[in-house]
Amino acid sequence: MARLRFLAHATGAVALAAVLSAAVLTGTASACSCLPYDTEPQRYARADHVFSGHVSASTVLERGKPDYVWDDLRAYTVQVDQEYKGDVPATVTVTTNYAGSMCGLSLYVGQSYLVFAFGDSTGGEVSSHYCSGTRPANAGPPVTTTAMAAPAAAPTCTAAAA
Repeated sequence: MARLRFLAHATGAVALAAVLSAAVLTGTASACSCLPYDTEPQRYARADHVFSGHVSASTVLERGKPDYVWDDLRAYTVQVDQEYKGDVPATVTVTTNYAGSMCGLSLYVGQSYLVFAFGDSTGGEVSSHYCSGTRPANAGPPVTTTAMAAPAAAPTCTAAAA
């Protein structure tokens, strides 16, 4: 009986040590998290550039460690159709993190997008990310202001004049 009790305690100690080791040795998780309840007018106000365009090419820019995707960028070549905010060249490179968990965008060659971007475009390059608001262009132009509430009706007085 004492031997079973000893084995139970030893097994519990080993299990506890394994759990604590896993908790201490495990790295932090990476995940993309956007502001909750963020609206398109808010994203428009934060962006340096808002434009629609057609993606003509996609390339991966390897940086840092060759076998480590977390430091790589994806570069999309976009033929600009219309500018809504800021000034970008007719052809601009939009860079984003390669990994989706790092808020990288996934755009498709041949598709048109409304791009919300950041940075100085004088070098022909801007950056964007998943939370910036970039979306398919077929949903229309950017929404820049919130809808105004209907004006309140003028107050009426029902009391009789004396």
